[in-house]
Amino acid sequence: MMAPSERRELPEAPFKIENHLTGHPLFERERIIRLLKTMPRKGVEIRGVESLGTHDGSYKRGPMLTDADPVDTFERMDEKPAWMLLHDMWTVDPEYNRLLQEYVGQLAARLGEDPEALSDVGCWLFLSSGRCVVHFHADPDQSFLNQIRGSKTVYVYPTRVLPETVVEKLVHTGNQGVVVYDPAYEPQMFAPTHLDPGDSVFLPLFAPHRVINDPGVSVSWNVGFHTRRSRRRRTLHLVNLELRQLGLRPTGYGRRPAVDAVKGSMNLALRAKNRLFGRTKIEV
Repeated sequence: MMAPSERRELPEAPFKIENHLTGHPLFERERIIRLLKTMPRKGVEIRGVESLGTHDGSYKRGPMLTDADPVDTFERMDEKPAWMLLHDMWTVDPEYNRLLQEYVGQLAARLGEDPEALSDVGCWLFLSSGRCVVHFHADPDQSFLNQIRGSKTVYVYPTRVLPETVVEKLVHTGNQGVVVYDPAYEPQMFAPTHLDPGDSVFLPLFAPHRVINDPGVSVSWNVGFHTRRSRRRRTLHLVNLELRQLGLRPTGYGRRPAVDAVKGSMNLALRAKNRLFGRTKIEV
């Protein structure tokens, strides 16, 4: 992995780096099929494709295909458009877990961090048909999206386009569905990033994004994680959500750093309150 420069903190804008995963045996076709055969069916998310190769302005998630066979879906992606996401794959197959640990070690070195400082580390394998339009969404972490087979264009938006309440719900639930596309976000979009095999793009913390594949089946591997800084921000959003549910009107993240510091210290008190009296009911 080669980052544009040594940095202790990751930026709030995407940037492109290299990966050395093209041709890796764990991402060869037969090895992926072997993984699909060992994955629990509930860990393989399969969706239909709503649109192909177009900027249709909706960017919605396709319907869940609960009865689809994972191996058959992957083998027929050239003829029947589909999108697949393999969850928790590193917990199922030790070889992918070893690759994840190697990747995280390299990442920590680039950030000047101890590998132990990176938390909530995980990886997800994306398998999708050519020209597939991937829905607009945001993740509850930050990540590197590594292109291995096929090519695609990634469209990333600043986290600040999202209302504070939406970010809070994303952090609290981890549900990408709380983030909905709005055409008003378009003028603030970062320059699109095109990924060929061997390219990776950094997806900033909570930054919404969407993807359009080029022709040909795409295989991408996403590695998500938190750092000290992102954990602090996550905590502040959770505190703000609790305060909002108590009828208060907290200032948004980053607007008043001194107030953010106070809120950070409130987290322990709120956790104690939740243990003793139950968690505040969060409406999502």
